[in-house]
This record gives sequence, structure tokens and C-alpha cells, in this order.
Amino acid sequence: MTMTPPDAQTRRAHAIQRCQSLIKWYTRAKLTYWWAYLTLQIATVVLSGLTPVLILLDGLSKPLQALPAALAAAAAALNGIFQFQQNYVIFTYAQRALESELTKFETRTTGDYSVELEDQRALDNFVSHVEAVVMNATSEWRAQALHRDFKQTGPAEQAIG
Repeated sequence: MTMTPPDAQTRRAHAIQRCQSLIKWYTRAKLTYWWAYLTLQIATVVLSGLTPVLILLDGLSKPLQALPAALAAAAAALNGIFQFQQNYVIFTYAQRALESELTKFETRTTGDYSVELEDQRALDNFVSHVEAVVMNATSEWRAQALHRDFKQTGPAEQAIG
């Protein structure tokens, strides 16, 4: 069974739609990571500052005095484990790179999208650049996750398992 290739307009529409949906995804993801980072940072600071105040108050039980410090430590640990700030940077860069590629393609500026190029060549370049941005972001995210796992388990455990 042979597939008939899509016409030029269908290919162009699909490529632009994919880029736009990726921009939306990276925008949502970056905002999620940014708010998680800010929330945990603020929680760490506020809870750390609350601990000495509670220690000075008479009549509070020791567990209640220790609770803010424990929660601050948990918030700081979650921020370190999930790398919210680093993911925000990766996703923001990808989002902006995709927006840039879309603008350059739609306005046919720069050498890869020049008006002198055939439409199909410019479209092929656009799809290649969009996919390169996505793969670059994925590779950075993967490397960061592997580095985090390596730091948590250590080289000996990594070699074993």
C-alpha cells in the first residue's frame, strides 16, 4: 500500500500547527516549573524564618517548634530534586527558539527561509529546525535528569545497576 504524499499547503499547515502547539506546551510547562520553584523557595525562606520565632514563644511543644524547620528542609529538598528552576530555563529557551523559528519562517527571513528558496526547501528547513529545538530541549532535560540521578546514587551504584 503506497501513501500519497500530502500537498504543500497541508504540509505547511501541519508544520505551523505543530510548532504552535509546541510553543503552547513549552509555555505551560515553563510557567508550571517557575511557579513550583517560586513557591518552594518562598516556603523555604518563610518557614526557616518562622522556626526561631516559635522557639522563643513559651508554651509551644517541641514538635510544633520543629515543624517549620522540617517543612523548610522538605521544600528545599524538593526544589533540589526536581530542578524546577533549571527546567524553567530549558523550557523557556525552547519556547522562545520555536517562536523565533516560526517568525523567521512566516516572514521568510534568514538564509534558511529566504524568499529565494523554493517553498518546499524552506518548509523542510523549518521542520528540521523545529525538531532540532525540541530534541535539544529533550537532550538537556535528559542530561539534567541523569546527572541528578548520578548525584543521588553515586558512581558506584550507577556502575552496578
